[in-house]
Amino acid sequence: MSKKAIAYTADIILGRTGEVISRTLQRETLEKYASENDIEVVAWFEDEAYCEDIMSREGIQALLSFKGSYDVILVERVWSLSRNWPMLRSFIEVCKQRNLQLTAATTLWDCVSQMSRNEQKDRPARLPRASAAQVEAKPYNVRKPKKLHFLQPAPTGHRH
Repeated sequence: MSKKAIAYTADIILGRTGEVISRTLQRETLEKYASENDIEVVAWFEDEAYCEDIMSREGIQALLSFKGSYDVILVERVWSLSRNWPMLRSFIEVCKQRNLQLTAATTLWDCVSQMSRNEQKDRPARLPRASAAQVEAKPYNVRKPKKLHFLQPAPTGHRH
């Protein structure tokens, strides 16, 4: 059974360089990702102008008003929404209230992307921790090595 998704793109301006990750490139990436992951994109939404206030964007308003059936909101990277965690988190909260998952097709390792993934994943119930008194101490048998090996200092006259 394939998942149904609505997809969102917005031109992403890279701060210091001014380079733009275009909506066209994002769409191509999303189409490939959807095809490889058995996802049917049932609607596309976009914003040309980047605005940090996610909820005020016309494309986001149209996306949130969409009445069709879908499971996932698909973006090429969370940066198409925002690189500002408080702004992004407000959007993620709206998704959670509607039982929707935000999925990024590109895995980035910046803080906002990681926080978004962490916020979206299902968290297993925490198991209670055992106190030190409840854990039975076991002695460790550590054998002494026959010879100790130490890093030798560099010969004098050499620079690192």
